[in-house]
Amino acid sequence: MRIRKGELVSEVSPFTIRLSFHGDLAFFLKSKSGNKIVERRLGEKTSVKDVIESCGVPHPEIDLILVNGQPVDFSHILECEQEIDVYPIQSPHTLFQENRLQVRIIDRFIADGHLGKLARDLRLLGFDVLYDRDAQDRQLLAALSIEKPEIIGAREGLRSRALLTRDRWLLMHKVVRHGYYPRSQDPTEQTIEIMRRFDLFSSIAPFTRCLRCNALLEKVEKADVIENLEPLTRIHYEHFRRCTGCRQIYWPGSHFDKLRARIAGIRATLAPESQSENQT
Repeated sequence: MRIRKGELVSEVSPFTIRLSFHGDLAFFLKSKSGNKIVERRLGEKTSVKDVIESCGVPHPEIDLILVNGQPVDFSHILECEQEIDVYPIQSPHTLFQENRLQVRIIDRFIADGHLGKLARDLRLLGFDVLYDRDAQDRQLLAALSIEKPEIIGAREGLRSRALLTRDRWLLMHKVVRHGYYPRSQDPTEQTIEIMRRFDLFSSIAPFTRCLRCNALLEKVEKADVIENLEPLTRIHYEHFRRCTGCRQIYWPGSHFDKLRARIAGIRATLAPESQSENQT
């Protein structure tokens, strides 16, 4: 036995691990050739999670791990030469369905400071997205931790939220249980990715959440808000909603058609996929 950092670590003979990454997980690999097979030479017992993440693939992106053809979880210890297959969420659900590592449907999120347009789009579609463009990584992680349910919103149990970020190292942090790394840098494409990953098509509820603060909207009578309206708005509009949080007032103004067209475009892209899944 030898001592390392105050712990006893068993010495083992060096061994090679061969990892095959399936689906779109090759996106995270360093290989420019598109090769989905990686070999790692190890000199001590190591968890399969650590080996996979050393290849650049965050654990929230992984839904199934097979070691020599048998399913394991992230804590599985590697100590000899083995073949490892790593699958994303999009892998066939008939393959070891009872051994999946991720929750497929999540509709509550935390977005990092670089994803403001994505956060706004998801709120437009009715989804609960905590977002603060000035939030630091430690604050995002604190919001995901059971021990420290703080920052970016009211104190609440945030364990069921998924972290949305294009920082793969942040996504690898041990307190992150659920999350996603948007592949595209285009906000609309990012929104479609999130909808696909978390199976949210049937949960779309447009214009029900405040784009500014994320709180729910409530219908209000014109008479109740008329003192807060501009003169032309008082004349031309009759239907209003008010944020239950910041009290922002919404109505179907000149921007409304553009927002509806944006929602319609997202729905049109996802609808055929949703219909196909329902038929299988």
